[in-house]
Formats: sequence, C-alpha cells, structure tokens
Amino acid sequence: MHRRTLALALTTALLLLAIAAALAVTAPQAVACALVNARGLETLPDGTRVEPGHAVQAQAEFTQLLAQARERIGHAFGTPRAQPIVVLQHSGRAFGILPLNTYGSTSFVGTRACVVIGPQGRNTDVVAHELMHAELFERVGSWQRWRSVPAWFDEGLAMQVDHRPAYALPAGTDTAFARRLHSERDFFAGPPSDAELTRRYAAAKAEVGHWLALAGREGVYARLERLRQGAPFDEVVQAPR
Repeated sequence: MHRRTLALALTTALLLLAIAAALAVTAPQAVACALVNARGLETLPDGTRVEPGHAVQAQAEFTQLLAQARERIGHAFGTPRAQPIVVLQHSGRAFGILPLNTYGSTSFVGTRACVVIGPQGRNTDVVAHELMHAELFERVGSWQRWRSVPAWFDEGLAMQVDHRPAYALPAGTDTAFARRLHSERDFFAGPPSDAELTRRYAAAKAEVGHWLALAGREGVYARLERLRQGAPFDEVVQAPR
C-alpha cells in the first residue's frame, strides 16, 4: 500500500509539473499573474511591483507614467476605475524564464488582473494600452469578457489610447477582416510576422474607431455595463447611439 501511495504521489507530481510546464509555454502571462505574490518583488507606495533594487528609480519614473496613462484613458472615455496589479520589469527577468512580452501584457487569473510592463514598454502608449485592457475587464467582468467580448474589440478598444504612428492607417483602408479575429487564437494565429501583427492591431483600432464615431466615446462605459449584464455583444456594439 505504501509503495502504491508513493507511486501515485509521484505520478501526480509529475503530471502537475507537466501541466505547469505546458502553461509556462502556452500562457506565460497568466502564470506570471498567478505567481506575482511569490516573486519577491518590491512594492511602491502606489502598489506597483518592481524588481528588487529598482524601487527608487521606478518610483521617480513610473508613478508619473501611470498617471499620464490613466489621464489619457480618462480623456478618451472617462475616469478609469480598474486597479490591476502592475509590475514594472527592468531586466525582463522579474518572472524568471517565462517568455513575457518585452513591451507589455495584461493577463487575468480569476478576478485578478495583472499588467506587466517590459523594458521596452515604459511609455504612455504601451501603459495606457495595457491599462485599457484591465479597464474593460473591470467593467465587463471575467465571465462576460471570456464569453462575449471578441479579441478584435478588446484590442481595438485598447488601441484607442495607444497613439503609436505605426498603427495609423490611411483613410479608406479595408479593415473589415479584423472582425473575423474573434478569439485570441485567431488574432495571434500564425504566428504572424511583425508586419502582419501590426496590420491586425491597426485594423482592429480602425474598426473600433469607426464604431466609436457613431456610438460616442462618452457612452462606452455604459455599453460595457450592458455587456456585463448579459446583453449580446452584437446588440451593444451595433446599437444606434
């Protein structure tokens, strides 16, 4: 019996390790979010987490950057209320060998939202973009975000506060294909080249921008609340102002 118990425990441990390894490869951002409290990160007065040894430098730089990013969201849609865990990486190794985006990423574990800003993402565009993902999550809720919000809309809405020139398309560009990028798997399928990924982001930005021109930016939070309450996505997004 003892040997059977030991064998079962060993098998279970190996299975858990295999699952953890698979998640580390396929969903590294979610793994980082789950482990954020176990990484020994330093915490700034505003709650931002930073790699050990960088707190003084980060507080001088990032407190202002976060304020600027939230102000940009406020100007676009109204005062944000999301309070995600924000992690600023200096070396890109705050989460060990996990292959995180060197610019920025936002991930969700249950009701927890984590924004991780990489060494190349320390600018208002990237931070505002990632905070907008967290804002949509806050307004819609975890279940309805997973169930109802397509990737093109999530990314396109975040791109409204991301002003990097590479994502601005000439007037008249056909962007309707973006609405077929429903899941994250669709959006990042390929994997796409840098040029193709930029094209997808830019198209999603344009599609959401067209919708906002008709629906009005001031009503976005109210529409996200309708999604939270279970209204169909097509009804909310295509409804007249």
